[in-house]
Amino acid sequence: MKNKVHDLKTYRFSPGEEVLVDTNVWLYLYPPPMNTSTPFARQYSTGFAHMINDGARPVLDPIILSEYLNRYCRIEWAGQFQSIYPIFKDFRNSSDFKTVASTAGIFARRILGLCFVHAMPCNELDLHQVVADFESASLDFNDAVLADICKKHNFKLLTNDGDFQFGGVEVLTTNPRLLNA
Repeated sequence: MKNKVHDLKTYRFSPGEEVLVDTNVWLYLYPPPMNTSTPFARQYSTGFAHMINDGARPVLDPIILSEYLNRYCRIEWAGQFQSIYPIFKDFRNSSDFKTVASTAGIFARRILGLCFVHAMPCNELDLHQVVADFESASLDFNDAVLADICKKHNFKLLTNDGDFQFGGVEVLTTNPRLLNA
């Protein structure tokens, strides 16, 4: 089922509205130093500020925090350390990784401080539907899990993931690919 997509630039949040913030948005709000600046960073920063000022509640799922930390470290590895440590696991075992992980941890604690942390027990997920969505190539596995969480808890999803066109949820975005789908 197609998602209902809203333009974040014109969307008005309601007090108490719960919005699951996707990994890619956190990477715009708290980027690794090697991540290049994009217009999306400013757009999501402005949208996030409106969400907070309007009294909506950002929601965080542990899957998203895991993805954020892993992606943050891999961006830094690819940008600064891959020539020194061609294998990521070697980087993970280095003192250089500890410095990157320390900064990522600071940002993760900031994210935790901004959000209501949500964790849905796996036995409440519709994993059969998640696997079916994955098999049909309409969503990757984690995105299908997030869509199921949003449906079950009436969360909107704040994302810039241009592939997030299906799932049957309400999406807030500035990504033209989603807005024009």
